[in-house]
Amino acid sequence: VRFANGRLQRSDSMRFTVYRNKDKAHPRKKFQRILVSETERLSYVGNNFGSGAMKCNSLCRYFVGVLDKDSGQMEVYNAEIFNMQPLLSACACIELLTAWLLTAVLSVVSLAAASVSLPAAWRKEDMLDSPSKALHDEKNRGRMFCVSPAQMDLCIEAFGTSKQKRALNVRRMNMVGDDVVSTAVAKAATNIIDAKGVTALIQDVAQDDVQNISTFLPPCNEDAEKPEDVYKFEDILSPAEYEALQVPAAVFVNITSEEITKKTEDKSHCSFVLEELKFLPADEKSRDHKARCLWFLDTLIKFSCLKVIKKK
Repeated sequence: VRFANGRLQRSDSMRFTVYRNKDKAHPRKKFQRILVSETERLSYVGNNFGSGAMKCNSLCRYFVGVLDKDSGQMEVYNAEIFNMQPLLSACACIELLTAWLLTAVLSVVSLAAASVSLPAAWRKEDMLDSPSKALHDEKNRGRMFCVSPAQMDLCIEAFGTSKQKRALNVRRMNMVGDDVVSTAVAKAATNIIDAKGVTALIQDVAQDDVQNISTFLPPCNEDAEKPEDVYKFEDILSPAEYEALQVPAAVFVNITSEEITKKTEDKSHCSFVLEELKFLPADEKSRDHKARCLWFLDTLIKFSCLKVIKKK
């Protein structure tokens, strides 16, 4: 094993426990292992799968040799390297952070007590002499390890780096900006409600929705009894546009089966249009009408695939 936060000085004081996956039928899960170790201060966890697994296990093979002193023979076993990570609970994280914070503060106070003017919350007589003593003093545990965001900001103001101080100023400015915007929006909304009333605002929203829909879709006949009566053909394709389609749609009117096969191979038109061209009506008027509609639909589909449409 190897430890992520340091080296092991006394191996005899540690106990390890190995857990294996119960799914022995799965080709990968049956090799998954979790290694757990505990000390007086911390617990460590390592595994050979997932993001915490070490890549060297897949690149190399490792072995452990056990020497029998009596016979002088050694038995070799397959092995894996586990990267042991400290497992910290919320309380442990707060305690370690506070210990580091107190150590930094006390060191700065001892070096620059005369030149730094500390806030009242950081008076020297309110601090303990040793962070390690604070961690193990049950009487001071609840009082010393409650670090609020305001206290962290005071610490950054007094001892933080230039980058931390800039980030603190930006965060405070954003908080002020958010409060100003929220107050202004709430005041404006109250004034509009008082001026128009809730009922009038609901009607305005409904009318805006109708206008937005009508911008993209033709007028809809909600009382239509037939599918073809829901939208009028004249609202989709105006008479002038329909008349202009006579010349380009003539290619579809007189198309042959060989030309349809060639266009299918070239993929010059969408599959729906090519399929419908195989079943054009024999009647000249109906054939011309369907050919115009198919040409118009094919052009719309081509336009929808373009990012920039250039006019000729």
